[in-house]
This record gives sequence, structure tokens and C-alpha cells, in this order.
Amino acid sequence: MSETIQVTTRRGLSGTALKYIACVTMLIDHIGASCIEEGLLMPQLTSGALTAETLAASPLYQLDRILRFTGRLAFPIFCFLLVEGFVHTHDVKKYIRRLLLFGLVSEVPFDLAFFRTPFNPDNQNVYWTLALGVLAMAGLKHFEKPDGTAGWKGILCAAGCVLLGFLANTDYNGIGVIIICALYLTRSDRKRQCIVGAVLFAFELTAPMAFVLILIYNRQRGHCSKAMQKVFYWFYPVHIALLACVTNLLL
Repeated sequence: MSETIQVTTRRGLSGTALKYIACVTMLIDHIGASCIEEGLLMPQLTSGALTAETLAASPLYQLDRILRFTGRLAFPIFCFLLVEGFVHTHDVKKYIRRLLLFGLVSEVPFDLAFFRTPFNPDNQNVYWTLALGVLAMAGLKHFEKPDGTAGWKGILCAAGCVLLGFLANTDYNGIGVIIICALYLTRSDRKRQCIVGAVLFAFELTAPMAFVLILIYNRQRGHCSKAMQKVFYWFYPVHIALLACVTNLLL
């Protein structure tokens, strides 16, 4: 007698669905930041064709605002997915090494896309922020008290990662690391996690809206092949490399 295995699909958004949303909104954001701001608006401001007074009335600027406001959804989702990935990973060291590797791969495209130079020591890409976030969570977990609360040594480790984020001026700097830690510490209560995240992202107008999507996360990974997993990691350096080509060679 054969047995039938039923796979229950819960309502809501899977982890894979959230990744798609994050990648699409990040692409939208970066088109505004690279192509429109660096490629089109900055040259006009530099030449005097646009001034601070006339900028707001520019259709390009208004389009840029729409793209950037849409793109603010991406980072909160990536922070949440990073916490989920850390909680479920079997190899934290490998997780960190992968983030550091992609940080190195992404740095030159990042600088070219957003600063029009192959090396900008004053700003580092978001993979470094995510790597610091994982290091901070690893410290919090390692020195966790028996009751599950954060120990002072773990807090010190996390504070060190926050400081590094500020000193290196990674994308979202130390604030991004603080938010990652906050999402990790509130992970046992989704509603509280979303409220804390929305409050911490209040400095960006549309970013808190990302937590509406996170609130309906169904705790399922969703279908994601090994090839697609690699695509998600490579999406960041590849798309900013393409935007760097457009901004520096065509605009």
C-alpha cells in the first residue's frame, strides 16, 4: 500500500518570495541612485543647467524620488532574511565567508556605479554591513544567557561590529548592524519584531512599509533551486556592474 505525502503550503509570503521582492525593489532603487542621480542629475547640477532651486521641479528628480522611495523596501527585507538565514544555518563561518567574498567582489562595481570611481575608501557596499550583522548575531548567540537574553559580552561584541560599521562607513553603516541585532533579539515574536523594525527604520519614509510584507511571511522557504540560490547572491554585484557600465559609459 503506497503512502501519499502531502506538503502543506501556508498562506502568506515565503522566504523566496521575499527575496524576489527585495531584489526587484533594490534594482529599482539603484537605477535611481546610479543612472538618474549620478548619471543624469549630478552632471546637470555641476554644469549649472540645474540648481538647488530648480531641482525639485525637474521631472527626472521626481522620477528619482519615486524609484528611491520604492527601493527603501529592500534593505529591511534583506535584514530580516539575514536573521532568518543566521538562525537556520548549520555553518556560521561559511555564511560569513560567503558574505565577505561577495563584499570584495562587489566593491569596485559599487564604487563605479554610485561614485564614478573604481576606488572610494569613504563608502563600502552593503555586503560588509550584512557580514558585520552576522558577526554581531554570532557574538550575541555565543554569549547568550541560559534564559535566552543577551549577555553583556555578546552586547560588547555587537557594539564592536556597530562601531566597525560606522568607522568603515558601510552602506547603512552601524545603524544597519543595530537594526539587524534588534531583529535578531525580537525574532521570537513576529509582531514585536515588525514593530521594532518599523520604528528603527522610521528615518526613511517608506522603509517601515516593508514590515507589512514581513508580517505575512509564512515561515516557509518556498521553492528555490540551488542555481537560484546562487543567482540571489550574484544578483547584487552583477546588477550594479551593469548599472556602472550604463552610468559611466552611456550617460
